Amino acid sequence: MNKIRDMINKVTEWLSVVILAIMTLLVTWQVITRFVFKSPSSITESLAKYLFVWLVLITAAYVIGKREHMAIEFFASRYSKKTQNILSIISEVVIFIFVALVLTYGGGYIAMHAMNQTDSSLSIPMGIVYLALPVSGVLSMFYSICNIVDDVKSLTSSKKEQ
Repeated sequence: MNKIRDMINKVTEWLSVVILAIMTLLVTWQVITRFVFKSPSSITESLAKYLFVWLVLITAAYVIGKREHMAIEFFASRYSKKTQNILSIISEVVIFIFVALVLTYGGGYIAMHAMNQTDSSLSIPMGIVYLALPVSGVLSMFYSICNIVDDVKSLTSSKKEQ
């Protein structure tokens, strides 16, 4: 499972870097066309906006996998390591359920229903933009499962030490 996680981490990292690089080029070109040529490009503006949506959702899943998302650890830090692991498992289960219902199911539903709606400037189906939701959801669910497995392993190893 760790090998798959490492591979998905690398793909996600590179995908995020590539999207950010493309966005940087698009926005730079947008600024040049707007202020130098006095003729802004609507294509670069729309594409940068849609790539930003993908970037945010893909990296949000990555952050869940790295456990670097926002967390309020004021209460959890007061408990023993075992209790912290149990609270972490509960938190990951809640994240999994939310992501499964909202991003994966809801996002997939929206993406499929938006495939016949096209963007005016790019002429691409809006469902492609909305596909970022279920893709991020599946990644987040995978990472959440990995985190739960790590916590359960930590719990069982702490029981063996006692």
